[in-house]
Amino acid sequence: MILLARQTSETQKMLEALIQRLPVSHSEYTFYCEHLRRLQAGFAGEQLVDAKWLELDLPSPHYFLHDFQTMNDFGSTHQMDTIFLCPHFVLILEIKNITGKLSYDASFAQLTRTTADGAVEGMTDPFLQLERHVVWMKKLVQKERIDLPVLHAVVLATRNGILTKGFEGLPIFHVAGLRFNLQKWMERHQPRVRVDLLRFANLLLSLQTKLKKEVEVPLKEMTKGVLCPQCVNGQRLSYHYKKWTCPRCGLVDDDALVRTLEDYRLLVGQQLTNRSFREFFAIASPNLAYKLLQQLPLKAEGVKKHRKYWIME
Repeated sequence: MILLARQTSETQKMLEALIQRLPVSHSEYTFYCEHLRRLQAGFAGEQLVDAKWLELDLPSPHYFLHDFQTMNDFGSTHQMDTIFLCPHFVLILEIKNITGKLSYDASFAQLTRTTADGAVEGMTDPFLQLERHVVWMKKLVQKERIDLPVLHAVVLATRNGILTKGFEGLPIFHVAGLRFNLQKWMERHQPRVRVDLLRFANLLLSLQTKLKKEVEVPLKEMTKGVLCPQCVNGQRLSYHYKKWTCPRCGLVDDDALVRTLEDYRLLVGQQLTNRSFREFFAIASPNLAYKLLQQLPLKAEGVKKHRKYWIME
């Protein structure tokens, strides 16, 4: 049972909205595109591993929490790609969608990859990440008196990630090896019959906290307005006779207002005023802005020029 489903991250959504509104000539355009590309690749890799689980015969009961995020007592964050709970163990997975030849030096905690063109890149040590998560999980398991071992592994989502030297004896394998390793772990750890697995899974779910990753948003340089989803280069829609229409491709977009409100939420924040709405939506008339605001799912407080709106999630 999936208790916490995997979803597109807020950071990815933010970058998608930002890139659509940022001129190609902007000095940071390439940086944002590369950041988005990495997030999309990571998410695609996680989805590949999620699909592999569907092919396996899993013990009952079992629970999944994907993209679990929380904070420890010291204010540090933990983000675990997948937590798998079953009567045999708790398993934490770190999923990597990395191509190229991979090498690891434990003495320097250094993961490197060599790309097809010979470039060498340093990468974050996934084993150190996992060790932090395991320490946190073990403390929680002990506190709740849950008699389950805590296991961990790095899973490579693509066979184009080639493991070379330094990985001997470390918990890392390609996604194709998930079935074999799962069977090995279940044989090694006998099921605990007195563990209230659902209670512990719900406890974890209650500790889930959405961690916001800050992205510096260049609001002044962005194209404002209600943009056409089909055209490129920030083509604005025109509002006539209660319809949003693209003067370039002729699209009549019924979802334009709600979609642009989502861009506002991602790039600016939850709170609006008539003025901030006009600035972002590129609307000159305060009266038209007021009428459009009434069409949106917003919570309003205050009157006249002191009126504020909050986007409802």
